Amino acid sequence: MSATTTVPCPPAPGRVPVLGHVPALLRRPLSFFESIRTQDPLVRVGFGPIGLYLANDPALVHRIQVDADTFERGRFFEVMAGHFGNPPIASDGATHRHQRRTLQPGFSRTSVRDHTRAVVDEAEQRFAAWRPGVPVQADEEMADFVATVVLRSLFGAELPPAVVRDIRRTVALITGKLFAGTVFPEVLTSLPTPANRRFEAAMGRFHAVIDGLVQDRRANPGSVPDVLDILLKATRPDTGRPLTDHEIRGEFLILVFAALDTTSTTLTWAVFETAIRPEVQQRLYEEAVLVLDGQPLTYDRVRELSYTRKVVDETLRLHASMLATRRTRHDVVLAGTLVPAGSEVGYSPRAMHRDPGTYADPHRFDPERAESGPGHALPPGASFPWGIGPHRCIGEHLAATTMTIALATLAARWRLRIRPGARIRVATSSLPRPDSLPLLVTPRG
Repeated sequence: MSATTTVPCPPAPGRVPVLGHVPALLRRPLSFFESIRTQDPLVRVGFGPIGLYLANDPALVHRIQVDADTFERGRFFEVMAGHFGNPPIASDGATHRHQRRTLQPGFSRTSVRDHTRAVVDEAEQRFAAWRPGVPVQADEEMADFVATVVLRSLFGAELPPAVVRDIRRTVALITGKLFAGTVFPEVLTSLPTPANRRFEAAMGRFHAVIDGLVQDRRANPGSVPDVLDILLKATRPDTGRPLTDHEIRGEFLILVFAALDTTSTTLTWAVFETAIRPEVQQRLYEEAVLVLDGQPLTYDRVRELSYTRKVVDETLRLHASMLATRRTRHDVVLAGTLVPAGSEVGYSPRAMHRDPGTYADPHRFDPERAESGPGHALPPGASFPWGIGPHRCIGEHLAATTMTIALATLAARWRLRIRPGARIRVATSSLPRPDSLPLLVTPRG
């Protein structure tokens, strides 16, 4: 094939006329992207009028994430920005780089170190309140724990438990809206249905909480340079003017969403995976006892919890998001196919992280997985729990530290098991999550 020769992009299996892959997606939403993986590095996927070039090859996935000159944020981020008021951090190019540099001190290792004591205290107080024989709704507990930690650490917000609970439930609604908005036409996702009306009401309450926090901070500036303080002092790179309250609200929304969605869902899955594996729980307990040595966790000791961190990392691998998209800035040849400018291209982190060509027995939960261990280098684009390139998760260190602290605190205090007879269903969204996780706990002797 000559340098100028291109080939058509093959369709993904399961396409039907007019509707494309919508029926297949609706039949098996959780396994859809895994089911359409083929030997072709790039396939064409259609959801009614919405078309997408889907990358199956790690090298292509890596390029899509790192080549900012060719790929910009696509439909997924447009849907997200639409819900959050198009904040600068959700943008591309110079605006995004400027805002990321501005916010970075609020997520630095120094900042996370400063907040570790508060995270440990919240974990100890919350999990100490559990009682043997009394069912614990672990999905609710993990979400409330993460929401409390994030709002306190990043924004200095001490909110009533009912408000925290409403915020994290709104975040769960947003997660579902993002996936639906990415794969289905806007006309279907914007209908005045009861669910959409509930969503708009929840967003209105969320906006009111944020606006109140911003107004209170303006009236009473904080002495600690948290993220809210940084936002109040931030300026736009194009004009040099301070951010408006509307822009601050958008930044606040997207940062809270990103922190709560990934962290609380991953932590809930980690609790699920350990609750059904006594041997993993035992390893976690032994490590926690050794590292803590009867003392409260500190930032430096968190870094010694190596097996606990492996549990977090394996959970991130196995329970990744469904779909991420970008858009081509100009014509580009991918895997021999000419992809026109303005085309949606994407990849499924969930499918890539469960690729049998990369991972042996990929659906098995294994914190000691050889592929993730020393001496085994995965190809670029095969594993990206926090993303790759200019849009890599800014809060990964805070999220990983928070989850590690939570698991170690739980392991040191309780044995976990899923309540007998409970049926764990998975809620389909951009990041699938258990719709309920009822546990019974037994104290460690």
